[in-house]
Amino acid sequence: MKPIQPAAMADPGPPSAPRATGLSRRGLFGLSGAAAVSGAIAARGQAATAATAADDPIAGIVRQAMERGPFPGIVVAVQKGERILYRRGFGHIDVENGVAATPEAVFPIGSVTKTMTGLAIMQLVAQGRITLDDPAGRHIDGLPAPVAALRIRNLADHSAGLVGYLDVPGFPRASQDPITRQQVVDWFAKQPLQFEPGTRWSYSNSGIYLLGLIIEKVSGLSYDRYLQEHVFAPFGMANSSLAGWARLQPRRAHGYRLGRDGLENAQRYDPLVAFSAGAVLSTVDDMLRYRRGVFGDGPTSPAVRRLVLERDRLKSGTLLPYSLGCLAIADFEGRRKIGHPGDIFGFSAQYAWYPDDDVTIVLLSNIQYGGISIVSVEQKIARVVLGLPQPVIVDAPLPAADAARFSGSYALGEIRFAVDAMRFTVVDGGLRVGFVKGEESGPGIALRYQGRGEFVSAHDDEQRFRFEGAGRRRRVFMSSYGSVFEAVAI
Repeated sequence: MKPIQPAAMADPGPPSAPRATGLSRRGLFGLSGAAAVSGAIAARGQAATAATAADDPIAGIVRQAMERGPFPGIVVAVQKGERILYRRGFGHIDVENGVAATPEAVFPIGSVTKTMTGLAIMQLVAQGRITLDDPAGRHIDGLPAPVAALRIRNLADHSAGLVGYLDVPGFPRASQDPITRQQVVDWFAKQPLQFEPGTRWSYSNSGIYLLGLIIEKVSGLSYDRYLQEHVFAPFGMANSSLAGWARLQPRRAHGYRLGRDGLENAQRYDPLVAFSAGAVLSTVDDMLRYRRGVFGDGPTSPAVRRLVLERDRLKSGTLLPYSLGCLAIADFEGRRKIGHPGDIFGFSAQYAWYPDDDVTIVLLSNIQYGGISIVSVEQKIARVVLGLPQPVIVDAPLPAADAARFSGSYALGEIRFAVDAMRFTVVDGGLRVGFVKGEESGPGIALRYQGRGEFVSAHDDEQRFRFEGAGRRRRVFMSSYGSVFEAVAI
């Protein structure tokens, strides 16, 4: 592969940021239509993408994703050690007014915020002001049982059993009216726990919301002020905040969603809806500074760094894929990967650090739940940066006997993300998967057969399914959002 030339990269960055350099493929080191275009336009777009991919493979990956997603805008930054390898914006942060996406653009980062909440909690632990085994009720007044007895460690790593407040029927997630902390807590704190704490892992915003309240009570500062004084300022993150929509924010990206006729403006929201689970706004440059501040030569102590990476086990002995510092820890094609994705009304983000190669990749975009996950785009970029080949995707014939053998419902086990089960059905000779939550099942997604019991999603080829076993011992492993989830036939 030809090296990426510096001239192909826009926006060399502010004086405080290292200038982008050329990048060669070798030697360097997560669940979710697209707008229709005419055949002539599509053909021209494919030709342009092919030409771009030869000179700048990252640009080729991003532009292909933007066409398929679609993504209105994406900003990418890649850093190895202290050297910025790539820093570029694509598309628009304001489609209506034609404002181009640049690395200076400010985006909501959604659940990447959780990593900052986890860091703040571990700072307080290291100072001896709280312990991981403190019950939540020790620091938050008025919590009902059994929520008051939940330990901080279970809140932090999603093993508490709390229902996610966004999933509670009737929660005003589509409202733009102001909301209070207590109103949000009331929506989930009186709900029964989904399971005994420490026996399962199920992603939930509610536990991280409570951590934000604990930070406020113990520190005597608002969550916003705590991050400003103990994370943003020490790390040099001058463009990060919890700015609501009323306050003017220079270079703010506008959020979008896919509607029936294409892109629509996404709803605005009170920052207290997301709070410590997802309310931070940031830039790609600040996110690179954040990684350095935690894991590089920044002010984070070795004790705090160790705590944010610490992982618990379930009572069964299963090691959790999520640390006490609210970081997703995974293996990506033989390399350690540490980070977090984010999705929030009109925006998606991905923050990933590959410590074996000291490579950080950050992507920020202004659409939520497009046809392709931003995590998938990051994984393709990671392969270029790490010198790994991209998987070859095929459309192998699916024998009818195999289709029948794979079909059926599969219950997710101790580790689950947002859904309880997957239902595979045979439609027109192909396999489709639907995700089941309670009694509800989402629309089926077509799968492309790769042979040997392996499939990829027709929408997103980084979402993979692998079947093993036969009869009642059938299992399926889903790779999604950078993690692997196992489900058994029921």
